[in-house]
Amino acid sequence: MSIEPQLISLLDRAVLKIEFLDTKGKAADIPEIEGLKIQYQGQSSQTQIVNFKTSSKVVHTYLVTPAKVGDFTIGPVRCQYNGGEKVLTAKLRVIKKADDPEAQQISEMMFSRISSERTAPYVHEPFQLMVDVYVRDGIQIDGNFSLRGGMPESGLEGELDWNVSRGRREEREGTIFNVFRLSTTVKTLTAGTFEFQPEVQVNVIVPRQKRRSYGFDDPFFGDFFGRQESRPYVLECNTLEMEVLGVPMEGRPDSFTGGVGEFNFQVEVGPTAVKAGEPVTVKMRIAGQGNITQIIPPDLETNHDLKLYDARSAPSKNPGEVRFEQVVIPTSDTVKEIPAISFSYFNTKTSDFRTITKGPFPISVEAIPEQVAQVIATIPSAVMQETEILGRDIVYLKPLPKKWTLADATPWHRSRLFFMLLPIPALLLIIVAFATGRKNRLANNVALARRQQAPKAARRSVQQAEKAMHKKNDEAFYEALWNALADYFGNRLNLPPGDVNLQTVLKRVPKEAEAIEKLFTTIEQRRYGIEAGDGSKHEMKALLKQFNSTLHKCERMKL
Repeated sequence: MSIEPQLISLLDRAVLKIEFLDTKGKAADIPEIEGLKIQYQGQSSQTQIVNFKTSSKVVHTYLVTPAKVGDFTIGPVRCQYNGGEKVLTAKLRVIKKADDPEAQQISEMMFSRISSERTAPYVHEPFQLMVDVYVRDGIQIDGNFSLRGGMPESGLEGELDWNVSRGRREEREGTIFNVFRLSTTVKTLTAGTFEFQPEVQVNVIVPRQKRRSYGFDDPFFGDFFGRQESRPYVLECNTLEMEVLGVPMEGRPDSFTGGVGEFNFQVEVGPTAVKAGEPVTVKMRIAGQGNITQIIPPDLETNHDLKLYDARSAPSKNPGEVRFEQVVIPTSDTVKEIPAISFSYFNTKTSDFRTITKGPFPISVEAIPEQVAQVIATIPSAVMQETEILGRDIVYLKPLPKKWTLADATPWHRSRLFFMLLPIPALLLIIVAFATGRKNRLANNVALARRQQAPKAARRSVQQAEKAMHKKNDEAFYEALWNALADYFGNRLNLPPGDVNLQTVLKRVPKEAEAIEKLFTTIEQRRYGIEAGDGSKHEMKALLKQFNSTLHKCERMKL
């Protein structure tokens, strides 16, 4: 086992190699070391014939990224091979650069802090979460930020939508930092203690190391023209505990309809001059900051001369308001006003209940005149029947039906077809409930959602590989096949894009270790020209068939 170089600076990387000479051996498990991130890069092999003597070498390569300065011992690493076992170690020193005297570790160069403008918000009250990312002046990043984990698994309303802004430069202990702010709005569905500690990943742009060769001895398999590369780093972040308070029961008015925040209330009534039995529309508007979408309409007082219909939501183009409309029908000319309407909400700034009352609203109701019945006869009758004046209570004759049916015909609601169709609404309800439950389950379980997305994510890259195969573009073929491999296992195992490698996959999917290792090794060797194939379409088809077969077996596993 060797490491090259053995002396690096904090933003450099080293290559660790385990070589098996004239024997075969699998990749070894490197123990975790605080301050170092060790990633398996792949396997290469080499065979030489000198003076009619054949020698072989199998090399497993690892990439070592430091997070702090110091002296490190990698190992002991237990390596097993055909014929025995050996325990190996390697030494690495990470130092400061001459122009970087302050930095002792990555956390002093880049870190993140999470905070909120509220210390104890109330349930359903929206509050801001801010994640400030500090990057020391002089360090170049690509501007892409990824937040992973660290959020409550339940109790939050909807998905968090993060916005990124570069706000300021800040001095901390004599060092200048560029500060990037990630912010989002959070609402909780329940009261209690919520803990936030997200992991922020940034990509640092560093100069690419010079290449001495191309092939087996090139650990990065880089090109001849690249001068920079991007390296991911996960930053340290503090833990923010938020105590979310419930709306108190004490002092809660009867007109409280669930509003939490700060609102205003407006009411319009019209028309104000109607006849008895004609409708009057009451329009209510609630606007402000808070749980605006969860407010139900206030109740309107009634009496025996007012007929009320249920209030309904009215459309609004403003997301910061809700509108309701309620139809009221005065049944008598004794009605002189629409009663006052009260809206109560809990004010989160003053921590008390507030009530806004609008009205009463005067209206004019005109009575409907009594109708006089007239009897018209063209031929005088000897017998004059007494006529009763019915006024408004007139029963009108029904019009002639469009279709006559037999008296003994079976009604439609008693037919066999009707009874056969009865279960359909229940089945539709079950389907909708199942689809809604599945959607909510995927929204709350990112790992499950990515697991189900894995075959579809890989399929897109496989289709690109098939197109490249038909065009006989072997470079694009192997690149697309590698993307399919990374997309599948990244989603299947819920791994970040930069953490998909052979060693990580083999730990999680041990049953198909041989097939997976062969896939990773073959694709990597073809991508970087370590071991060139014949470039034939037949070879590509065979590899694509092996790829689909291996992923199909992995799909049937329960991990």
